[in-house]
Amino acid sequence: MLRIRLRRGGKRNQPSYRVVVADKPAPRDGRFIENLGHYNPLTDPVTLEVKKDRVEHWMSLGAQPTETVHRLLYKHGIIETEPPKRVTKPTRAEREAAEAALAAENQDDDGAAEADTPSAEVTSEEETPEDSSS
Repeated sequence: MLRIRLRRGGKRNQPSYRVVVADKPAPRDGRFIENLGHYNPLTDPVTLEVKKDRVEHWMSLGAQPTETVHRLLYKHGIIETEPPKRVTKPTRAEREAAEAALAAENQDDDGAAEADTPSAEVTSEEETPEDSSS
């Protein structure tokens, strides 16, 4: 299977990438089939220069872009299909907010249940003294 992916270059702490077509099992910085362009995340704004016709050619042959390359190509208008959403676990704040909402919901349910239960409790209390006096 062919992948359109990033191949890292540049010095330490100064990454720059080539956008290449490579076999899926090939190493990240190893063999590749064709260089399609380059990407530099350190410039402001980021630099992405790719050969649009070659990207379309390789995609028509079945090459799949990686998630990162898909987002980059979509953002720069080279691909029209929206990239897939990442499945992430909720942050601590989101978990705490969900737990608080669940607790508040349970309190509301308990409050409604308590309005029903006092009458039941009164009858059970009335029956208990009668049972003990008999």
